[in-house]
Amino acid sequence: MEETQKRGRNIGVVTVALLALIWGAAGGVVGGYWIAGRQRAQPASIGVPGPVSLQPGAQTTVQVVTSNDAIVQAVQRAGPAVAKVVATTIRERYSPFDLFFGRGPAVQEVPSLGSGFIFQTEGRKLVLTNTHVIQGADKLKVKLADGGELEAKVLGADPETDITVLELLDAPGDLPTVELGDSDDCQVGEWVIAMGNPFGYEQTVTVGVVSAKGLRKVGEGEARDVIQTDAAINSGNSGGPLLDLAGNVIGINFAIFSPTRTSLGIGFAIPINQAKEMMYFLVNGGPWLGFEQFLTHNSPGFARYFDLPTAEGAVIRHTVPQSPAWEAGLRAGDIILAIDGQPFESIPKLRKAILAHRIGDEVQITFQRGEESEEIGVTAGRVPEGYY
Repeated sequence: MEETQKRGRNIGVVTVALLALIWGAAGGVVGGYWIAGRQRAQPASIGVPGPVSLQPGAQTTVQVVTSNDAIVQAVQRAGPAVAKVVATTIRERYSPFDLFFGRGPAVQEVPSLGSGFIFQTEGRKLVLTNTHVIQGADKLKVKLADGGELEAKVLGADPETDITVLELLDAPGDLPTVELGDSDDCQVGEWVIAMGNPFGYEQTVTVGVVSAKGLRKVGEGEARDVIQTDAAINSGNSGGPLLDLAGNVIGINFAIFSPTRTSLGIGFAIPINQAKEMMYFLVNGGPWLGFEQFLTHNSPGFARYFDLPTAEGAVIRHTVPQSPAWEAGLRAGDIILAIDGQPFESIPKLRKAILAHRIGDEVQITFQRGEESEEIGVTAGRVPEGYY
């Protein structure tokens, strides 16, 4: 009897426990639905918890409205003006059979792909791209975002800065263009967008930030002023635009650091303010003084070897006869010390100071000849036709 009562009590305890569990689960489900209903009633935004707070219940919320996303708008604004640049090299290939049968060589067309974008200057719609994209090409085509193709020719190219301006042949007047922004205003950490045709995949968009600005070692050359970004840049992106969130071009993508030749998050763009100066030069043929290509950076060792009166500045090796600098009296052996009263750290900085001018401007040159230094004004002109 006593044993039967014990079993009854045990069954009763188990029953009560099971009922408690069932009621607890039911309450949790009901509570969950009630909370979910409360959450569904809130505004349609995405809440992203912020850093852990010592204050219970405190959090930071980020409102995300995807229909007005800034990146989407920037791509829609600039995308129609981003183009594929197809540079074709024609090669002749001989085979033993061609020689045996007296045939001519086989002709092979080898295309190389890059990117570019259409911009407007002085009423003209032109394409900006990299010089290494078109170098050595026999034929150039620009494929537009809408699928149309146009023949193109080189209006001007500068291998040193890797900037080239293309002129489109038989181009319609309603071509879309991009807005050129101000690269001096972009900040480290700012969101940026790279557009182009990596590996031939047209109208590709990648996103990152400005990783760094200023002098960076790019390739085997000397350090140059660049915008560094972690937005993915690959083969075929060269010449494409780096955009800010307003859709303005702040740089021209041109190089990456990568032992694998694919994006590792270290890409480089030419600041658009530099490109604007070179663009003006390539389109207009100036400002040109006549000694820019014939300079040697001065140094203590160089000055001692050639017995120069100073180790500062840059030495002119040659002045083009009848050039603006020649007419102003500058000659080989003169040492340029300053441009417009400002000393310069390197020859690229000196050239940049000259490029900041326009044709017809008077550039103030401080130079030294022997023991005397003086300042003269040189009126910037145009490069003579056929000079290069």
